[in-house]
Amino acid sequence: MNINFIIAGWHFNQDSLINGLYQLEQINDSINVFWACHREPTDEIKSKFKYEVFFNGGEECGAYDQALEHLAPTLNDDDAMFFLHDDIIVKDWEFINICLNRLNSGYKVIGNGMDYPDNFDPYKVPKLGITEEFDGKPCKDYVKPENQHMFDKVIQILKVRPSFICMKYSDVKLMGGFEPRKEAYIPPIVGVDEWSPEGGPHYRGSKGLSSFGNIFPALVCYKMNKVFKHSEFSFLSQTYVDSEYLYECQRGGVTEVHPMS
Repeated sequence: MNINFIIAGWHFNQDSLINGLYQLEQINDSINVFWACHREPTDEIKSKFKYEVFFNGGEECGAYDQALEHLAPTLNDDDAMFFLHDDIIVKDWEFINICLNRLNSGYKVIGNGMDYPDNFDPYKVPKLGITEEFDGKPCKDYVKPENQHMFDKVIQILKVRPSFICMKYSDVKLMGGFEPRKEAYIPPIVGVDEWSPEGGPHYRGSKGLSSFGNIFPALVCYKMNKVFKHSEFSFLSQTYVDSEYLYECQRGGVTEVHPMS
């Protein structure tokens, strides 16, 4: 089993992640690290890792799917895939062995801190489409055509935050990769080179980061819940965004609302 890390590159600000990944890749032939960047990475990232700058659309789910398409010739069905935001703080690298053991025990999807379960209606129409062409269209229409047959009813979904997802490559393919479809790959911020705490103008006039940052991961989680049993989900912690191994920053930093233990 090879181990592949796909990092959604945007903040490039966590030394624990950057230095740890670099050391792991240097001493382990079975570990491969790839940065799927939605803006130009730092010189440090360029010097230490394989990377590509992809079209900034689909947010992290778009970054993951573009990376999978790019890396597909090098991946094997039994490979372990770790999909991470680049503002993850690593407390203990033992999470790798824990996840591998769980994958080998039959779990299909592993998250970090447990997210809140929710009902998801694939026929719900977002208040504002990602483009004018999507106005009035339901969430289901953001899904790749080959996957839309899965989206047929309202179901309660176990949610895994896209900050950290671990799966086997065969199971990623089984659920049809990440969503949305490429027609929805619209940058969330226009005219702003990078995200800032003050936000920036959305392409259609709303706040800096659009609501599709919640919808696109929900589409992915919906598929997970249709393809896999709830008993095949596992989490490193019952605490939102935090475990003894990893902390999922929000927009690049630790927040008082969800403090790090």
